[in-house]
Amino acid sequence: MLIKKLKGFSLIELLVGILIASIVSVSVYSLFDRSSKDFSQTVNTNDLKTESTIIFNLIERDLARGGFVHPVRGDLTIASNCIAGGIGITAANAINIVSGTEVSSCYDRPSYDGTTAYRYKVTYKLGDGTAGLLDTNTLYKKIERTDDCTGGDTVADVDPNLASTIHPWQPVTSNIGSITFSYPTIGGSTNSSILDIDINFVSQKQNSLNLDFRKRVFLRNKSLTGSSVNCDNKCPNSKDIFANYTISSNETNWDPDTRNVPSATVVISTNYQNGEDILQWNSTLANNYGLTVTFNATTGVLSIVGNTTARNYETFLRTVNYVSLQNTISSRTVFAGTDRQFILVLGFGTLCNNLIGRQVGAVRHFYCYVADNMSGRGALTGVDDTDGLSGNTLWWGQAKLRAENSTYYNLSGYLASITSAAENNYILAKIRDANNIPIAAWFGGTDNQGGEAVLNAASELTWVWSGGPERNQIFYTHDGVNNDGFTNWRTGEPNNCCIDTLGDLYNGNTLEANEHFPTVGGEHYTQFSNVIKGTGYWNDLFDPGVTYSPFTTLGYVLEFSSNFPSPTITCSNASVSNRLACVNYFSSFNLVLDDTTYTSPDMVNLCDPTPTDNALPPKSS
Repeated sequence: MLIKKLKGFSLIELLVGILIASIVSVSVYSLFDRSSKDFSQTVNTNDLKTESTIIFNLIERDLARGGFVHPVRGDLTIASNCIAGGIGITAANAINIVSGTEVSSCYDRPSYDGTTAYRYKVTYKLGDGTAGLLDTNTLYKKIERTDDCTGGDTVADVDPNLASTIHPWQPVTSNIGSITFSYPTIGGSTNSSILDIDINFVSQKQNSLNLDFRKRVFLRNKSLTGSSVNCDNKCPNSKDIFANYTISSNETNWDPDTRNVPSATVVISTNYQNGEDILQWNSTLANNYGLTVTFNATTGVLSIVGNTTARNYETFLRTVNYVSLQNTISSRTVFAGTDRQFILVLGFGTLCNNLIGRQVGAVRHFYCYVADNMSGRGALTGVDDTDGLSGNTLWWGQAKLRAENSTYYNLSGYLASITSAAENNYILAKIRDANNIPIAAWFGGTDNQGGEAVLNAASELTWVWSGGPERNQIFYTHDGVNNDGFTNWRTGEPNNCCIDTLGDLYNGNTLEANEHFPTVGGEHYTQFSNVIKGTGYWNDLFDPGVTYSPFTTLGYVLEFSSNFPSPTITCSNASVSNRLACVNYFSSFNLVLDDTTYTSPDMVNLCDPTPTDNALPPKSS
């Protein structure tokens, strides 16, 4: 009677009945795999869907880890963190499809206290009848300790949990008809960041009964093929210094997608070591954006020139990277506090492209050398007012006028006021002329008020600053009393030479509107002497300047300060100046080189194995 009833069933009912009857109850037991317990073994099941979920989750967990390099590798004080040849995991080793039926992953796992990391290789393979893989319908798993991801290497250190972690081939599940590991084809191309797992489960009682299942795994760590440290003594030696730079504080008021920037500079402003410090950048982006980028090893200044959108500048500047060329960490030049400071400034309009930044407390300063031997009235060929003028260099009064007519975003310009040895040295160290030599230039000191009421503190041998927040402040009195501000006069200066050179006779030239002009003859204006007589020394000179060395003046030092004008113009939509105040045209970063705890967010944290090739280092995983 029972047979007669079965013959009355449909074919589908019959197959389902056989499938349920032929597969016994599930038994899943875990093999201890350190604290994570990530190795499971399935012998059989009465629910193939449940079994497929268990198997897929197990494999996905192992494969998704492939390529992970633990951040603890950055602590070089723990020798076991370093691996000969570097600690990065290549994409080929992160996930390796050995064949359609075998796949492995390689990744780091931390020690129980998180102070070091150990590398393991996990392999899944369908049995092929060979030793350890006898059953061709069983999926096996093996875990090996490795440093190079081959599994066949000899490792120097011993993980305390090694014995409970590694194991030879062990069965994961039986009743596997077939299994295939493959990268899918999406949009006509192979996508190697995704892995497809296709499993055909068969009945243990009747091989003709089987079901197909597929799982798609995202290999989230595979693309992270670089690492924070290569453990080759020089590393870490690099840092993305402006990775988080934002060019506008309010994109509604100042939209970086519709505004253009003409240039930018990044200067190693503090403790620059020529031959030890360099800056690198993404040359592909520079080419794509039409940017010309150069690093001046003499001054430590990275110059970027090219008119493109502010958004492009933001993207490019985020790639600028510091690298130490000193391969021995203990030999790097370090200082108490900040080891290096970097300052980024944007260019503006047709203003000079060599603008550099400096920060003193809360005040930000901007300087550039404006070379101009074309728009002036020329310089005296001698020391007498009857001597003729030659060329088209600027008079001091013309330089002052041009400086004060200059704007930089929401700031106003002036001839530089040099109030300290640090400022004087900074200008001379960072600014060069077109021939990469220190400048011979006008700056903002005078002892003649030139009819300007705002300079009423100036008088013969009493020198004041002519502009900016220090305007009309006395910095030198020629009275033999040591109560002056900073000065850097050449020996014997100021000497007010040749007072018979009368200011109002300079060949009858017509002054420009609002141009400063001396009320008496003589030398009343500050300039840097050029290198022939000593770099950075000050000299007093006639308003027109002279054509003979070492006093030929071919331009001026322009300065802007965040505290001038006062009160500071703030970001809003009220006016053009307010909108320009929304631009983050200044950014700074303080770098730590000697923090051997590797806990400071300002520390070097990348490895550039070949720092002189200008190729950016791999990013941290």
